[in-house]
Amino acid sequence: MSGGQPVDNEWIKVFLQQHFAVTVRENRSVAYPYSTEDLLDEAKLPLILRQQSVQLGEPAGLVVGTLFAKRYSVLIMGLAASISLFDTSLSLLPGALRFRPADRGIMHYEAELAASGTVPVHAAEARQACLAGYLEHLLEHLRQVFAAVSSYTGAKERVMWSLVSHNLHDLYGRLRTDRGLWDSGERGLIISQDYNTLLQPEKPDELSMRFRKVEHPKLQGRPFYLRKHCCLAYRIKTAPDAEEYCSTCPKLSAEERWDILNS
Repeated sequence: MSGGQPVDNEWIKVFLQQHFAVTVRENRSVAYPYSTEDLLDEAKLPLILRQQSVQLGEPAGLVVGTLFAKRYSVLIMGLAASISLFDTSLSLLPGALRFRPADRGIMHYEAELAASGTVPVHAAEARQACLAGYLEHLLEHLRQVFAAVSSYTGAKERVMWSLVSHNLHDLYGRLRTDRGLWDSGERGLIISQDYNTLLQPEKPDELSMRFRKVEHPKLQGRPFYLRKHCCLAYRIKTAPDAEEYCSTCPKLSAEERWDILNS
């Protein structure tokens, strides 16, 4: 995408659906029965997490809560990608973000375009201020959701935050190095500036973390970051890779990680 060039809304919708399971539409669909508001409802949150627990093979609550954060991070990645690739923000208003749990606890999302969804392109300071404001609303939302999920499941909030931050770092590593996603130096610069605004703020927040980087020939220069905490996916019983560690897991030895990357 070229910086400052109008982007077809249909292309945005296709991209977000394919890469982040986010469907953008104006009117709510019955296919998405829950909204992010329901995660703050003391009556509805247990029903949502219980459904995910069954889909995961009923592991310990700690596992359900931790994996919830990893699944939820996909939505957060979609929100960030919409801004950095398309200069378009999705609404964070109550009820505007909806979801439905699917197999293995994976979630599919539904979102609406923000009322003033166009993010400034050529005015760097205005764009930075816009993103900073959006980030504050997003952080407040995540603080409430993670506190509620942590209280119910026993999952540690710092672990949940680290899983989201890791996936955002990984996302921007991909965006900055995959020239197939953009066709101008200006867009590459915009992505780098957004990365600095969202994940390296002057005033540190819960997402401002640093991750150790690993180099591997197959990555072709793309940053590969190790997680600070295990997502506990190896403890679920329903996935094809149950009882296996992710390639980014801190529990792996250097040799085990190299073997996974080579396979």
